[in-house]
Amino acid sequence: ECDELVICTDDGSRGYHGFPADILKKRIETDKIDAVWIIGPAIMMKITSMATLSTGIKTIVNLNPIMVDGTGMCGSCRVTVDGKMKFACVDGPEFDAHLVDWNELMNRQRIYPAMEKESAELYAADPHRQDGINGHADGHPGGHGHVCTCGLSKANSGNEGKNENNGKTGNGVEN
Repeated sequence: ECDELVICTDDGSRGYHGFPADILKKRIETDKIDAVWIIGPAIMMKITSMATLSTGIKTIVNLNPIMVDGTGMCGSCRVTVDGKMKFACVDGPEFDAHLVDWNELMNRQRIYPAMEKESAELYAADPHRQDGINGHADGHPGGHGHVCTCGLSKANSGNEGKNENNGKTGNGVEN
C-alpha cells in the first residue's frame, strides 16, 4: 500500500521540479521511508535506485524492456536480476531495483533504434490509425495505433466481443 505518491518532472510541468534521485535523497534525510517504487526511463530508475542502495530501503522498479509476445517465448524482454535471467513479461515487470543489471537492460533497449524509428514514421503517416484513449469510437479498448481486425468495432447485435471467427475473440480464444 502506498502512503504517498511523489511525481517529479525534469521541466517542472507536474509535481516536483527536478530529478527524482535528488528529491528522494532530500526525503530520505527528513522522512522515514519504508519502500520506494520507481517508474520511468531505465536510466532514471537506475540513478534513483542508487539513492536507496546504502539505506536498506526496499526499492522496486517497473521495467519496460522491449516486449513482443508477452509470454516469455520470444525472449526479447530478458533481463538479468540477481545474476539470473528473468522475463519481464512473465516474471515482472516489477523487480528489486538493487538486483537489476541496469547496463545490460539499457544496452538491450538500444538494439532496434532503426526499426523503432521506421515504425513511428509508419504510424505517423497512417491515415487509418486509431488515436483515442479508448481506441475505437465504440469504446473497444484496442487503440494506441492498432488497426482493429478482431471484429469488435463492428456493430454486434447481441454478439458483443465475438466476430466472424466462429465465436472466437480476435486473439483466437473461445468466449
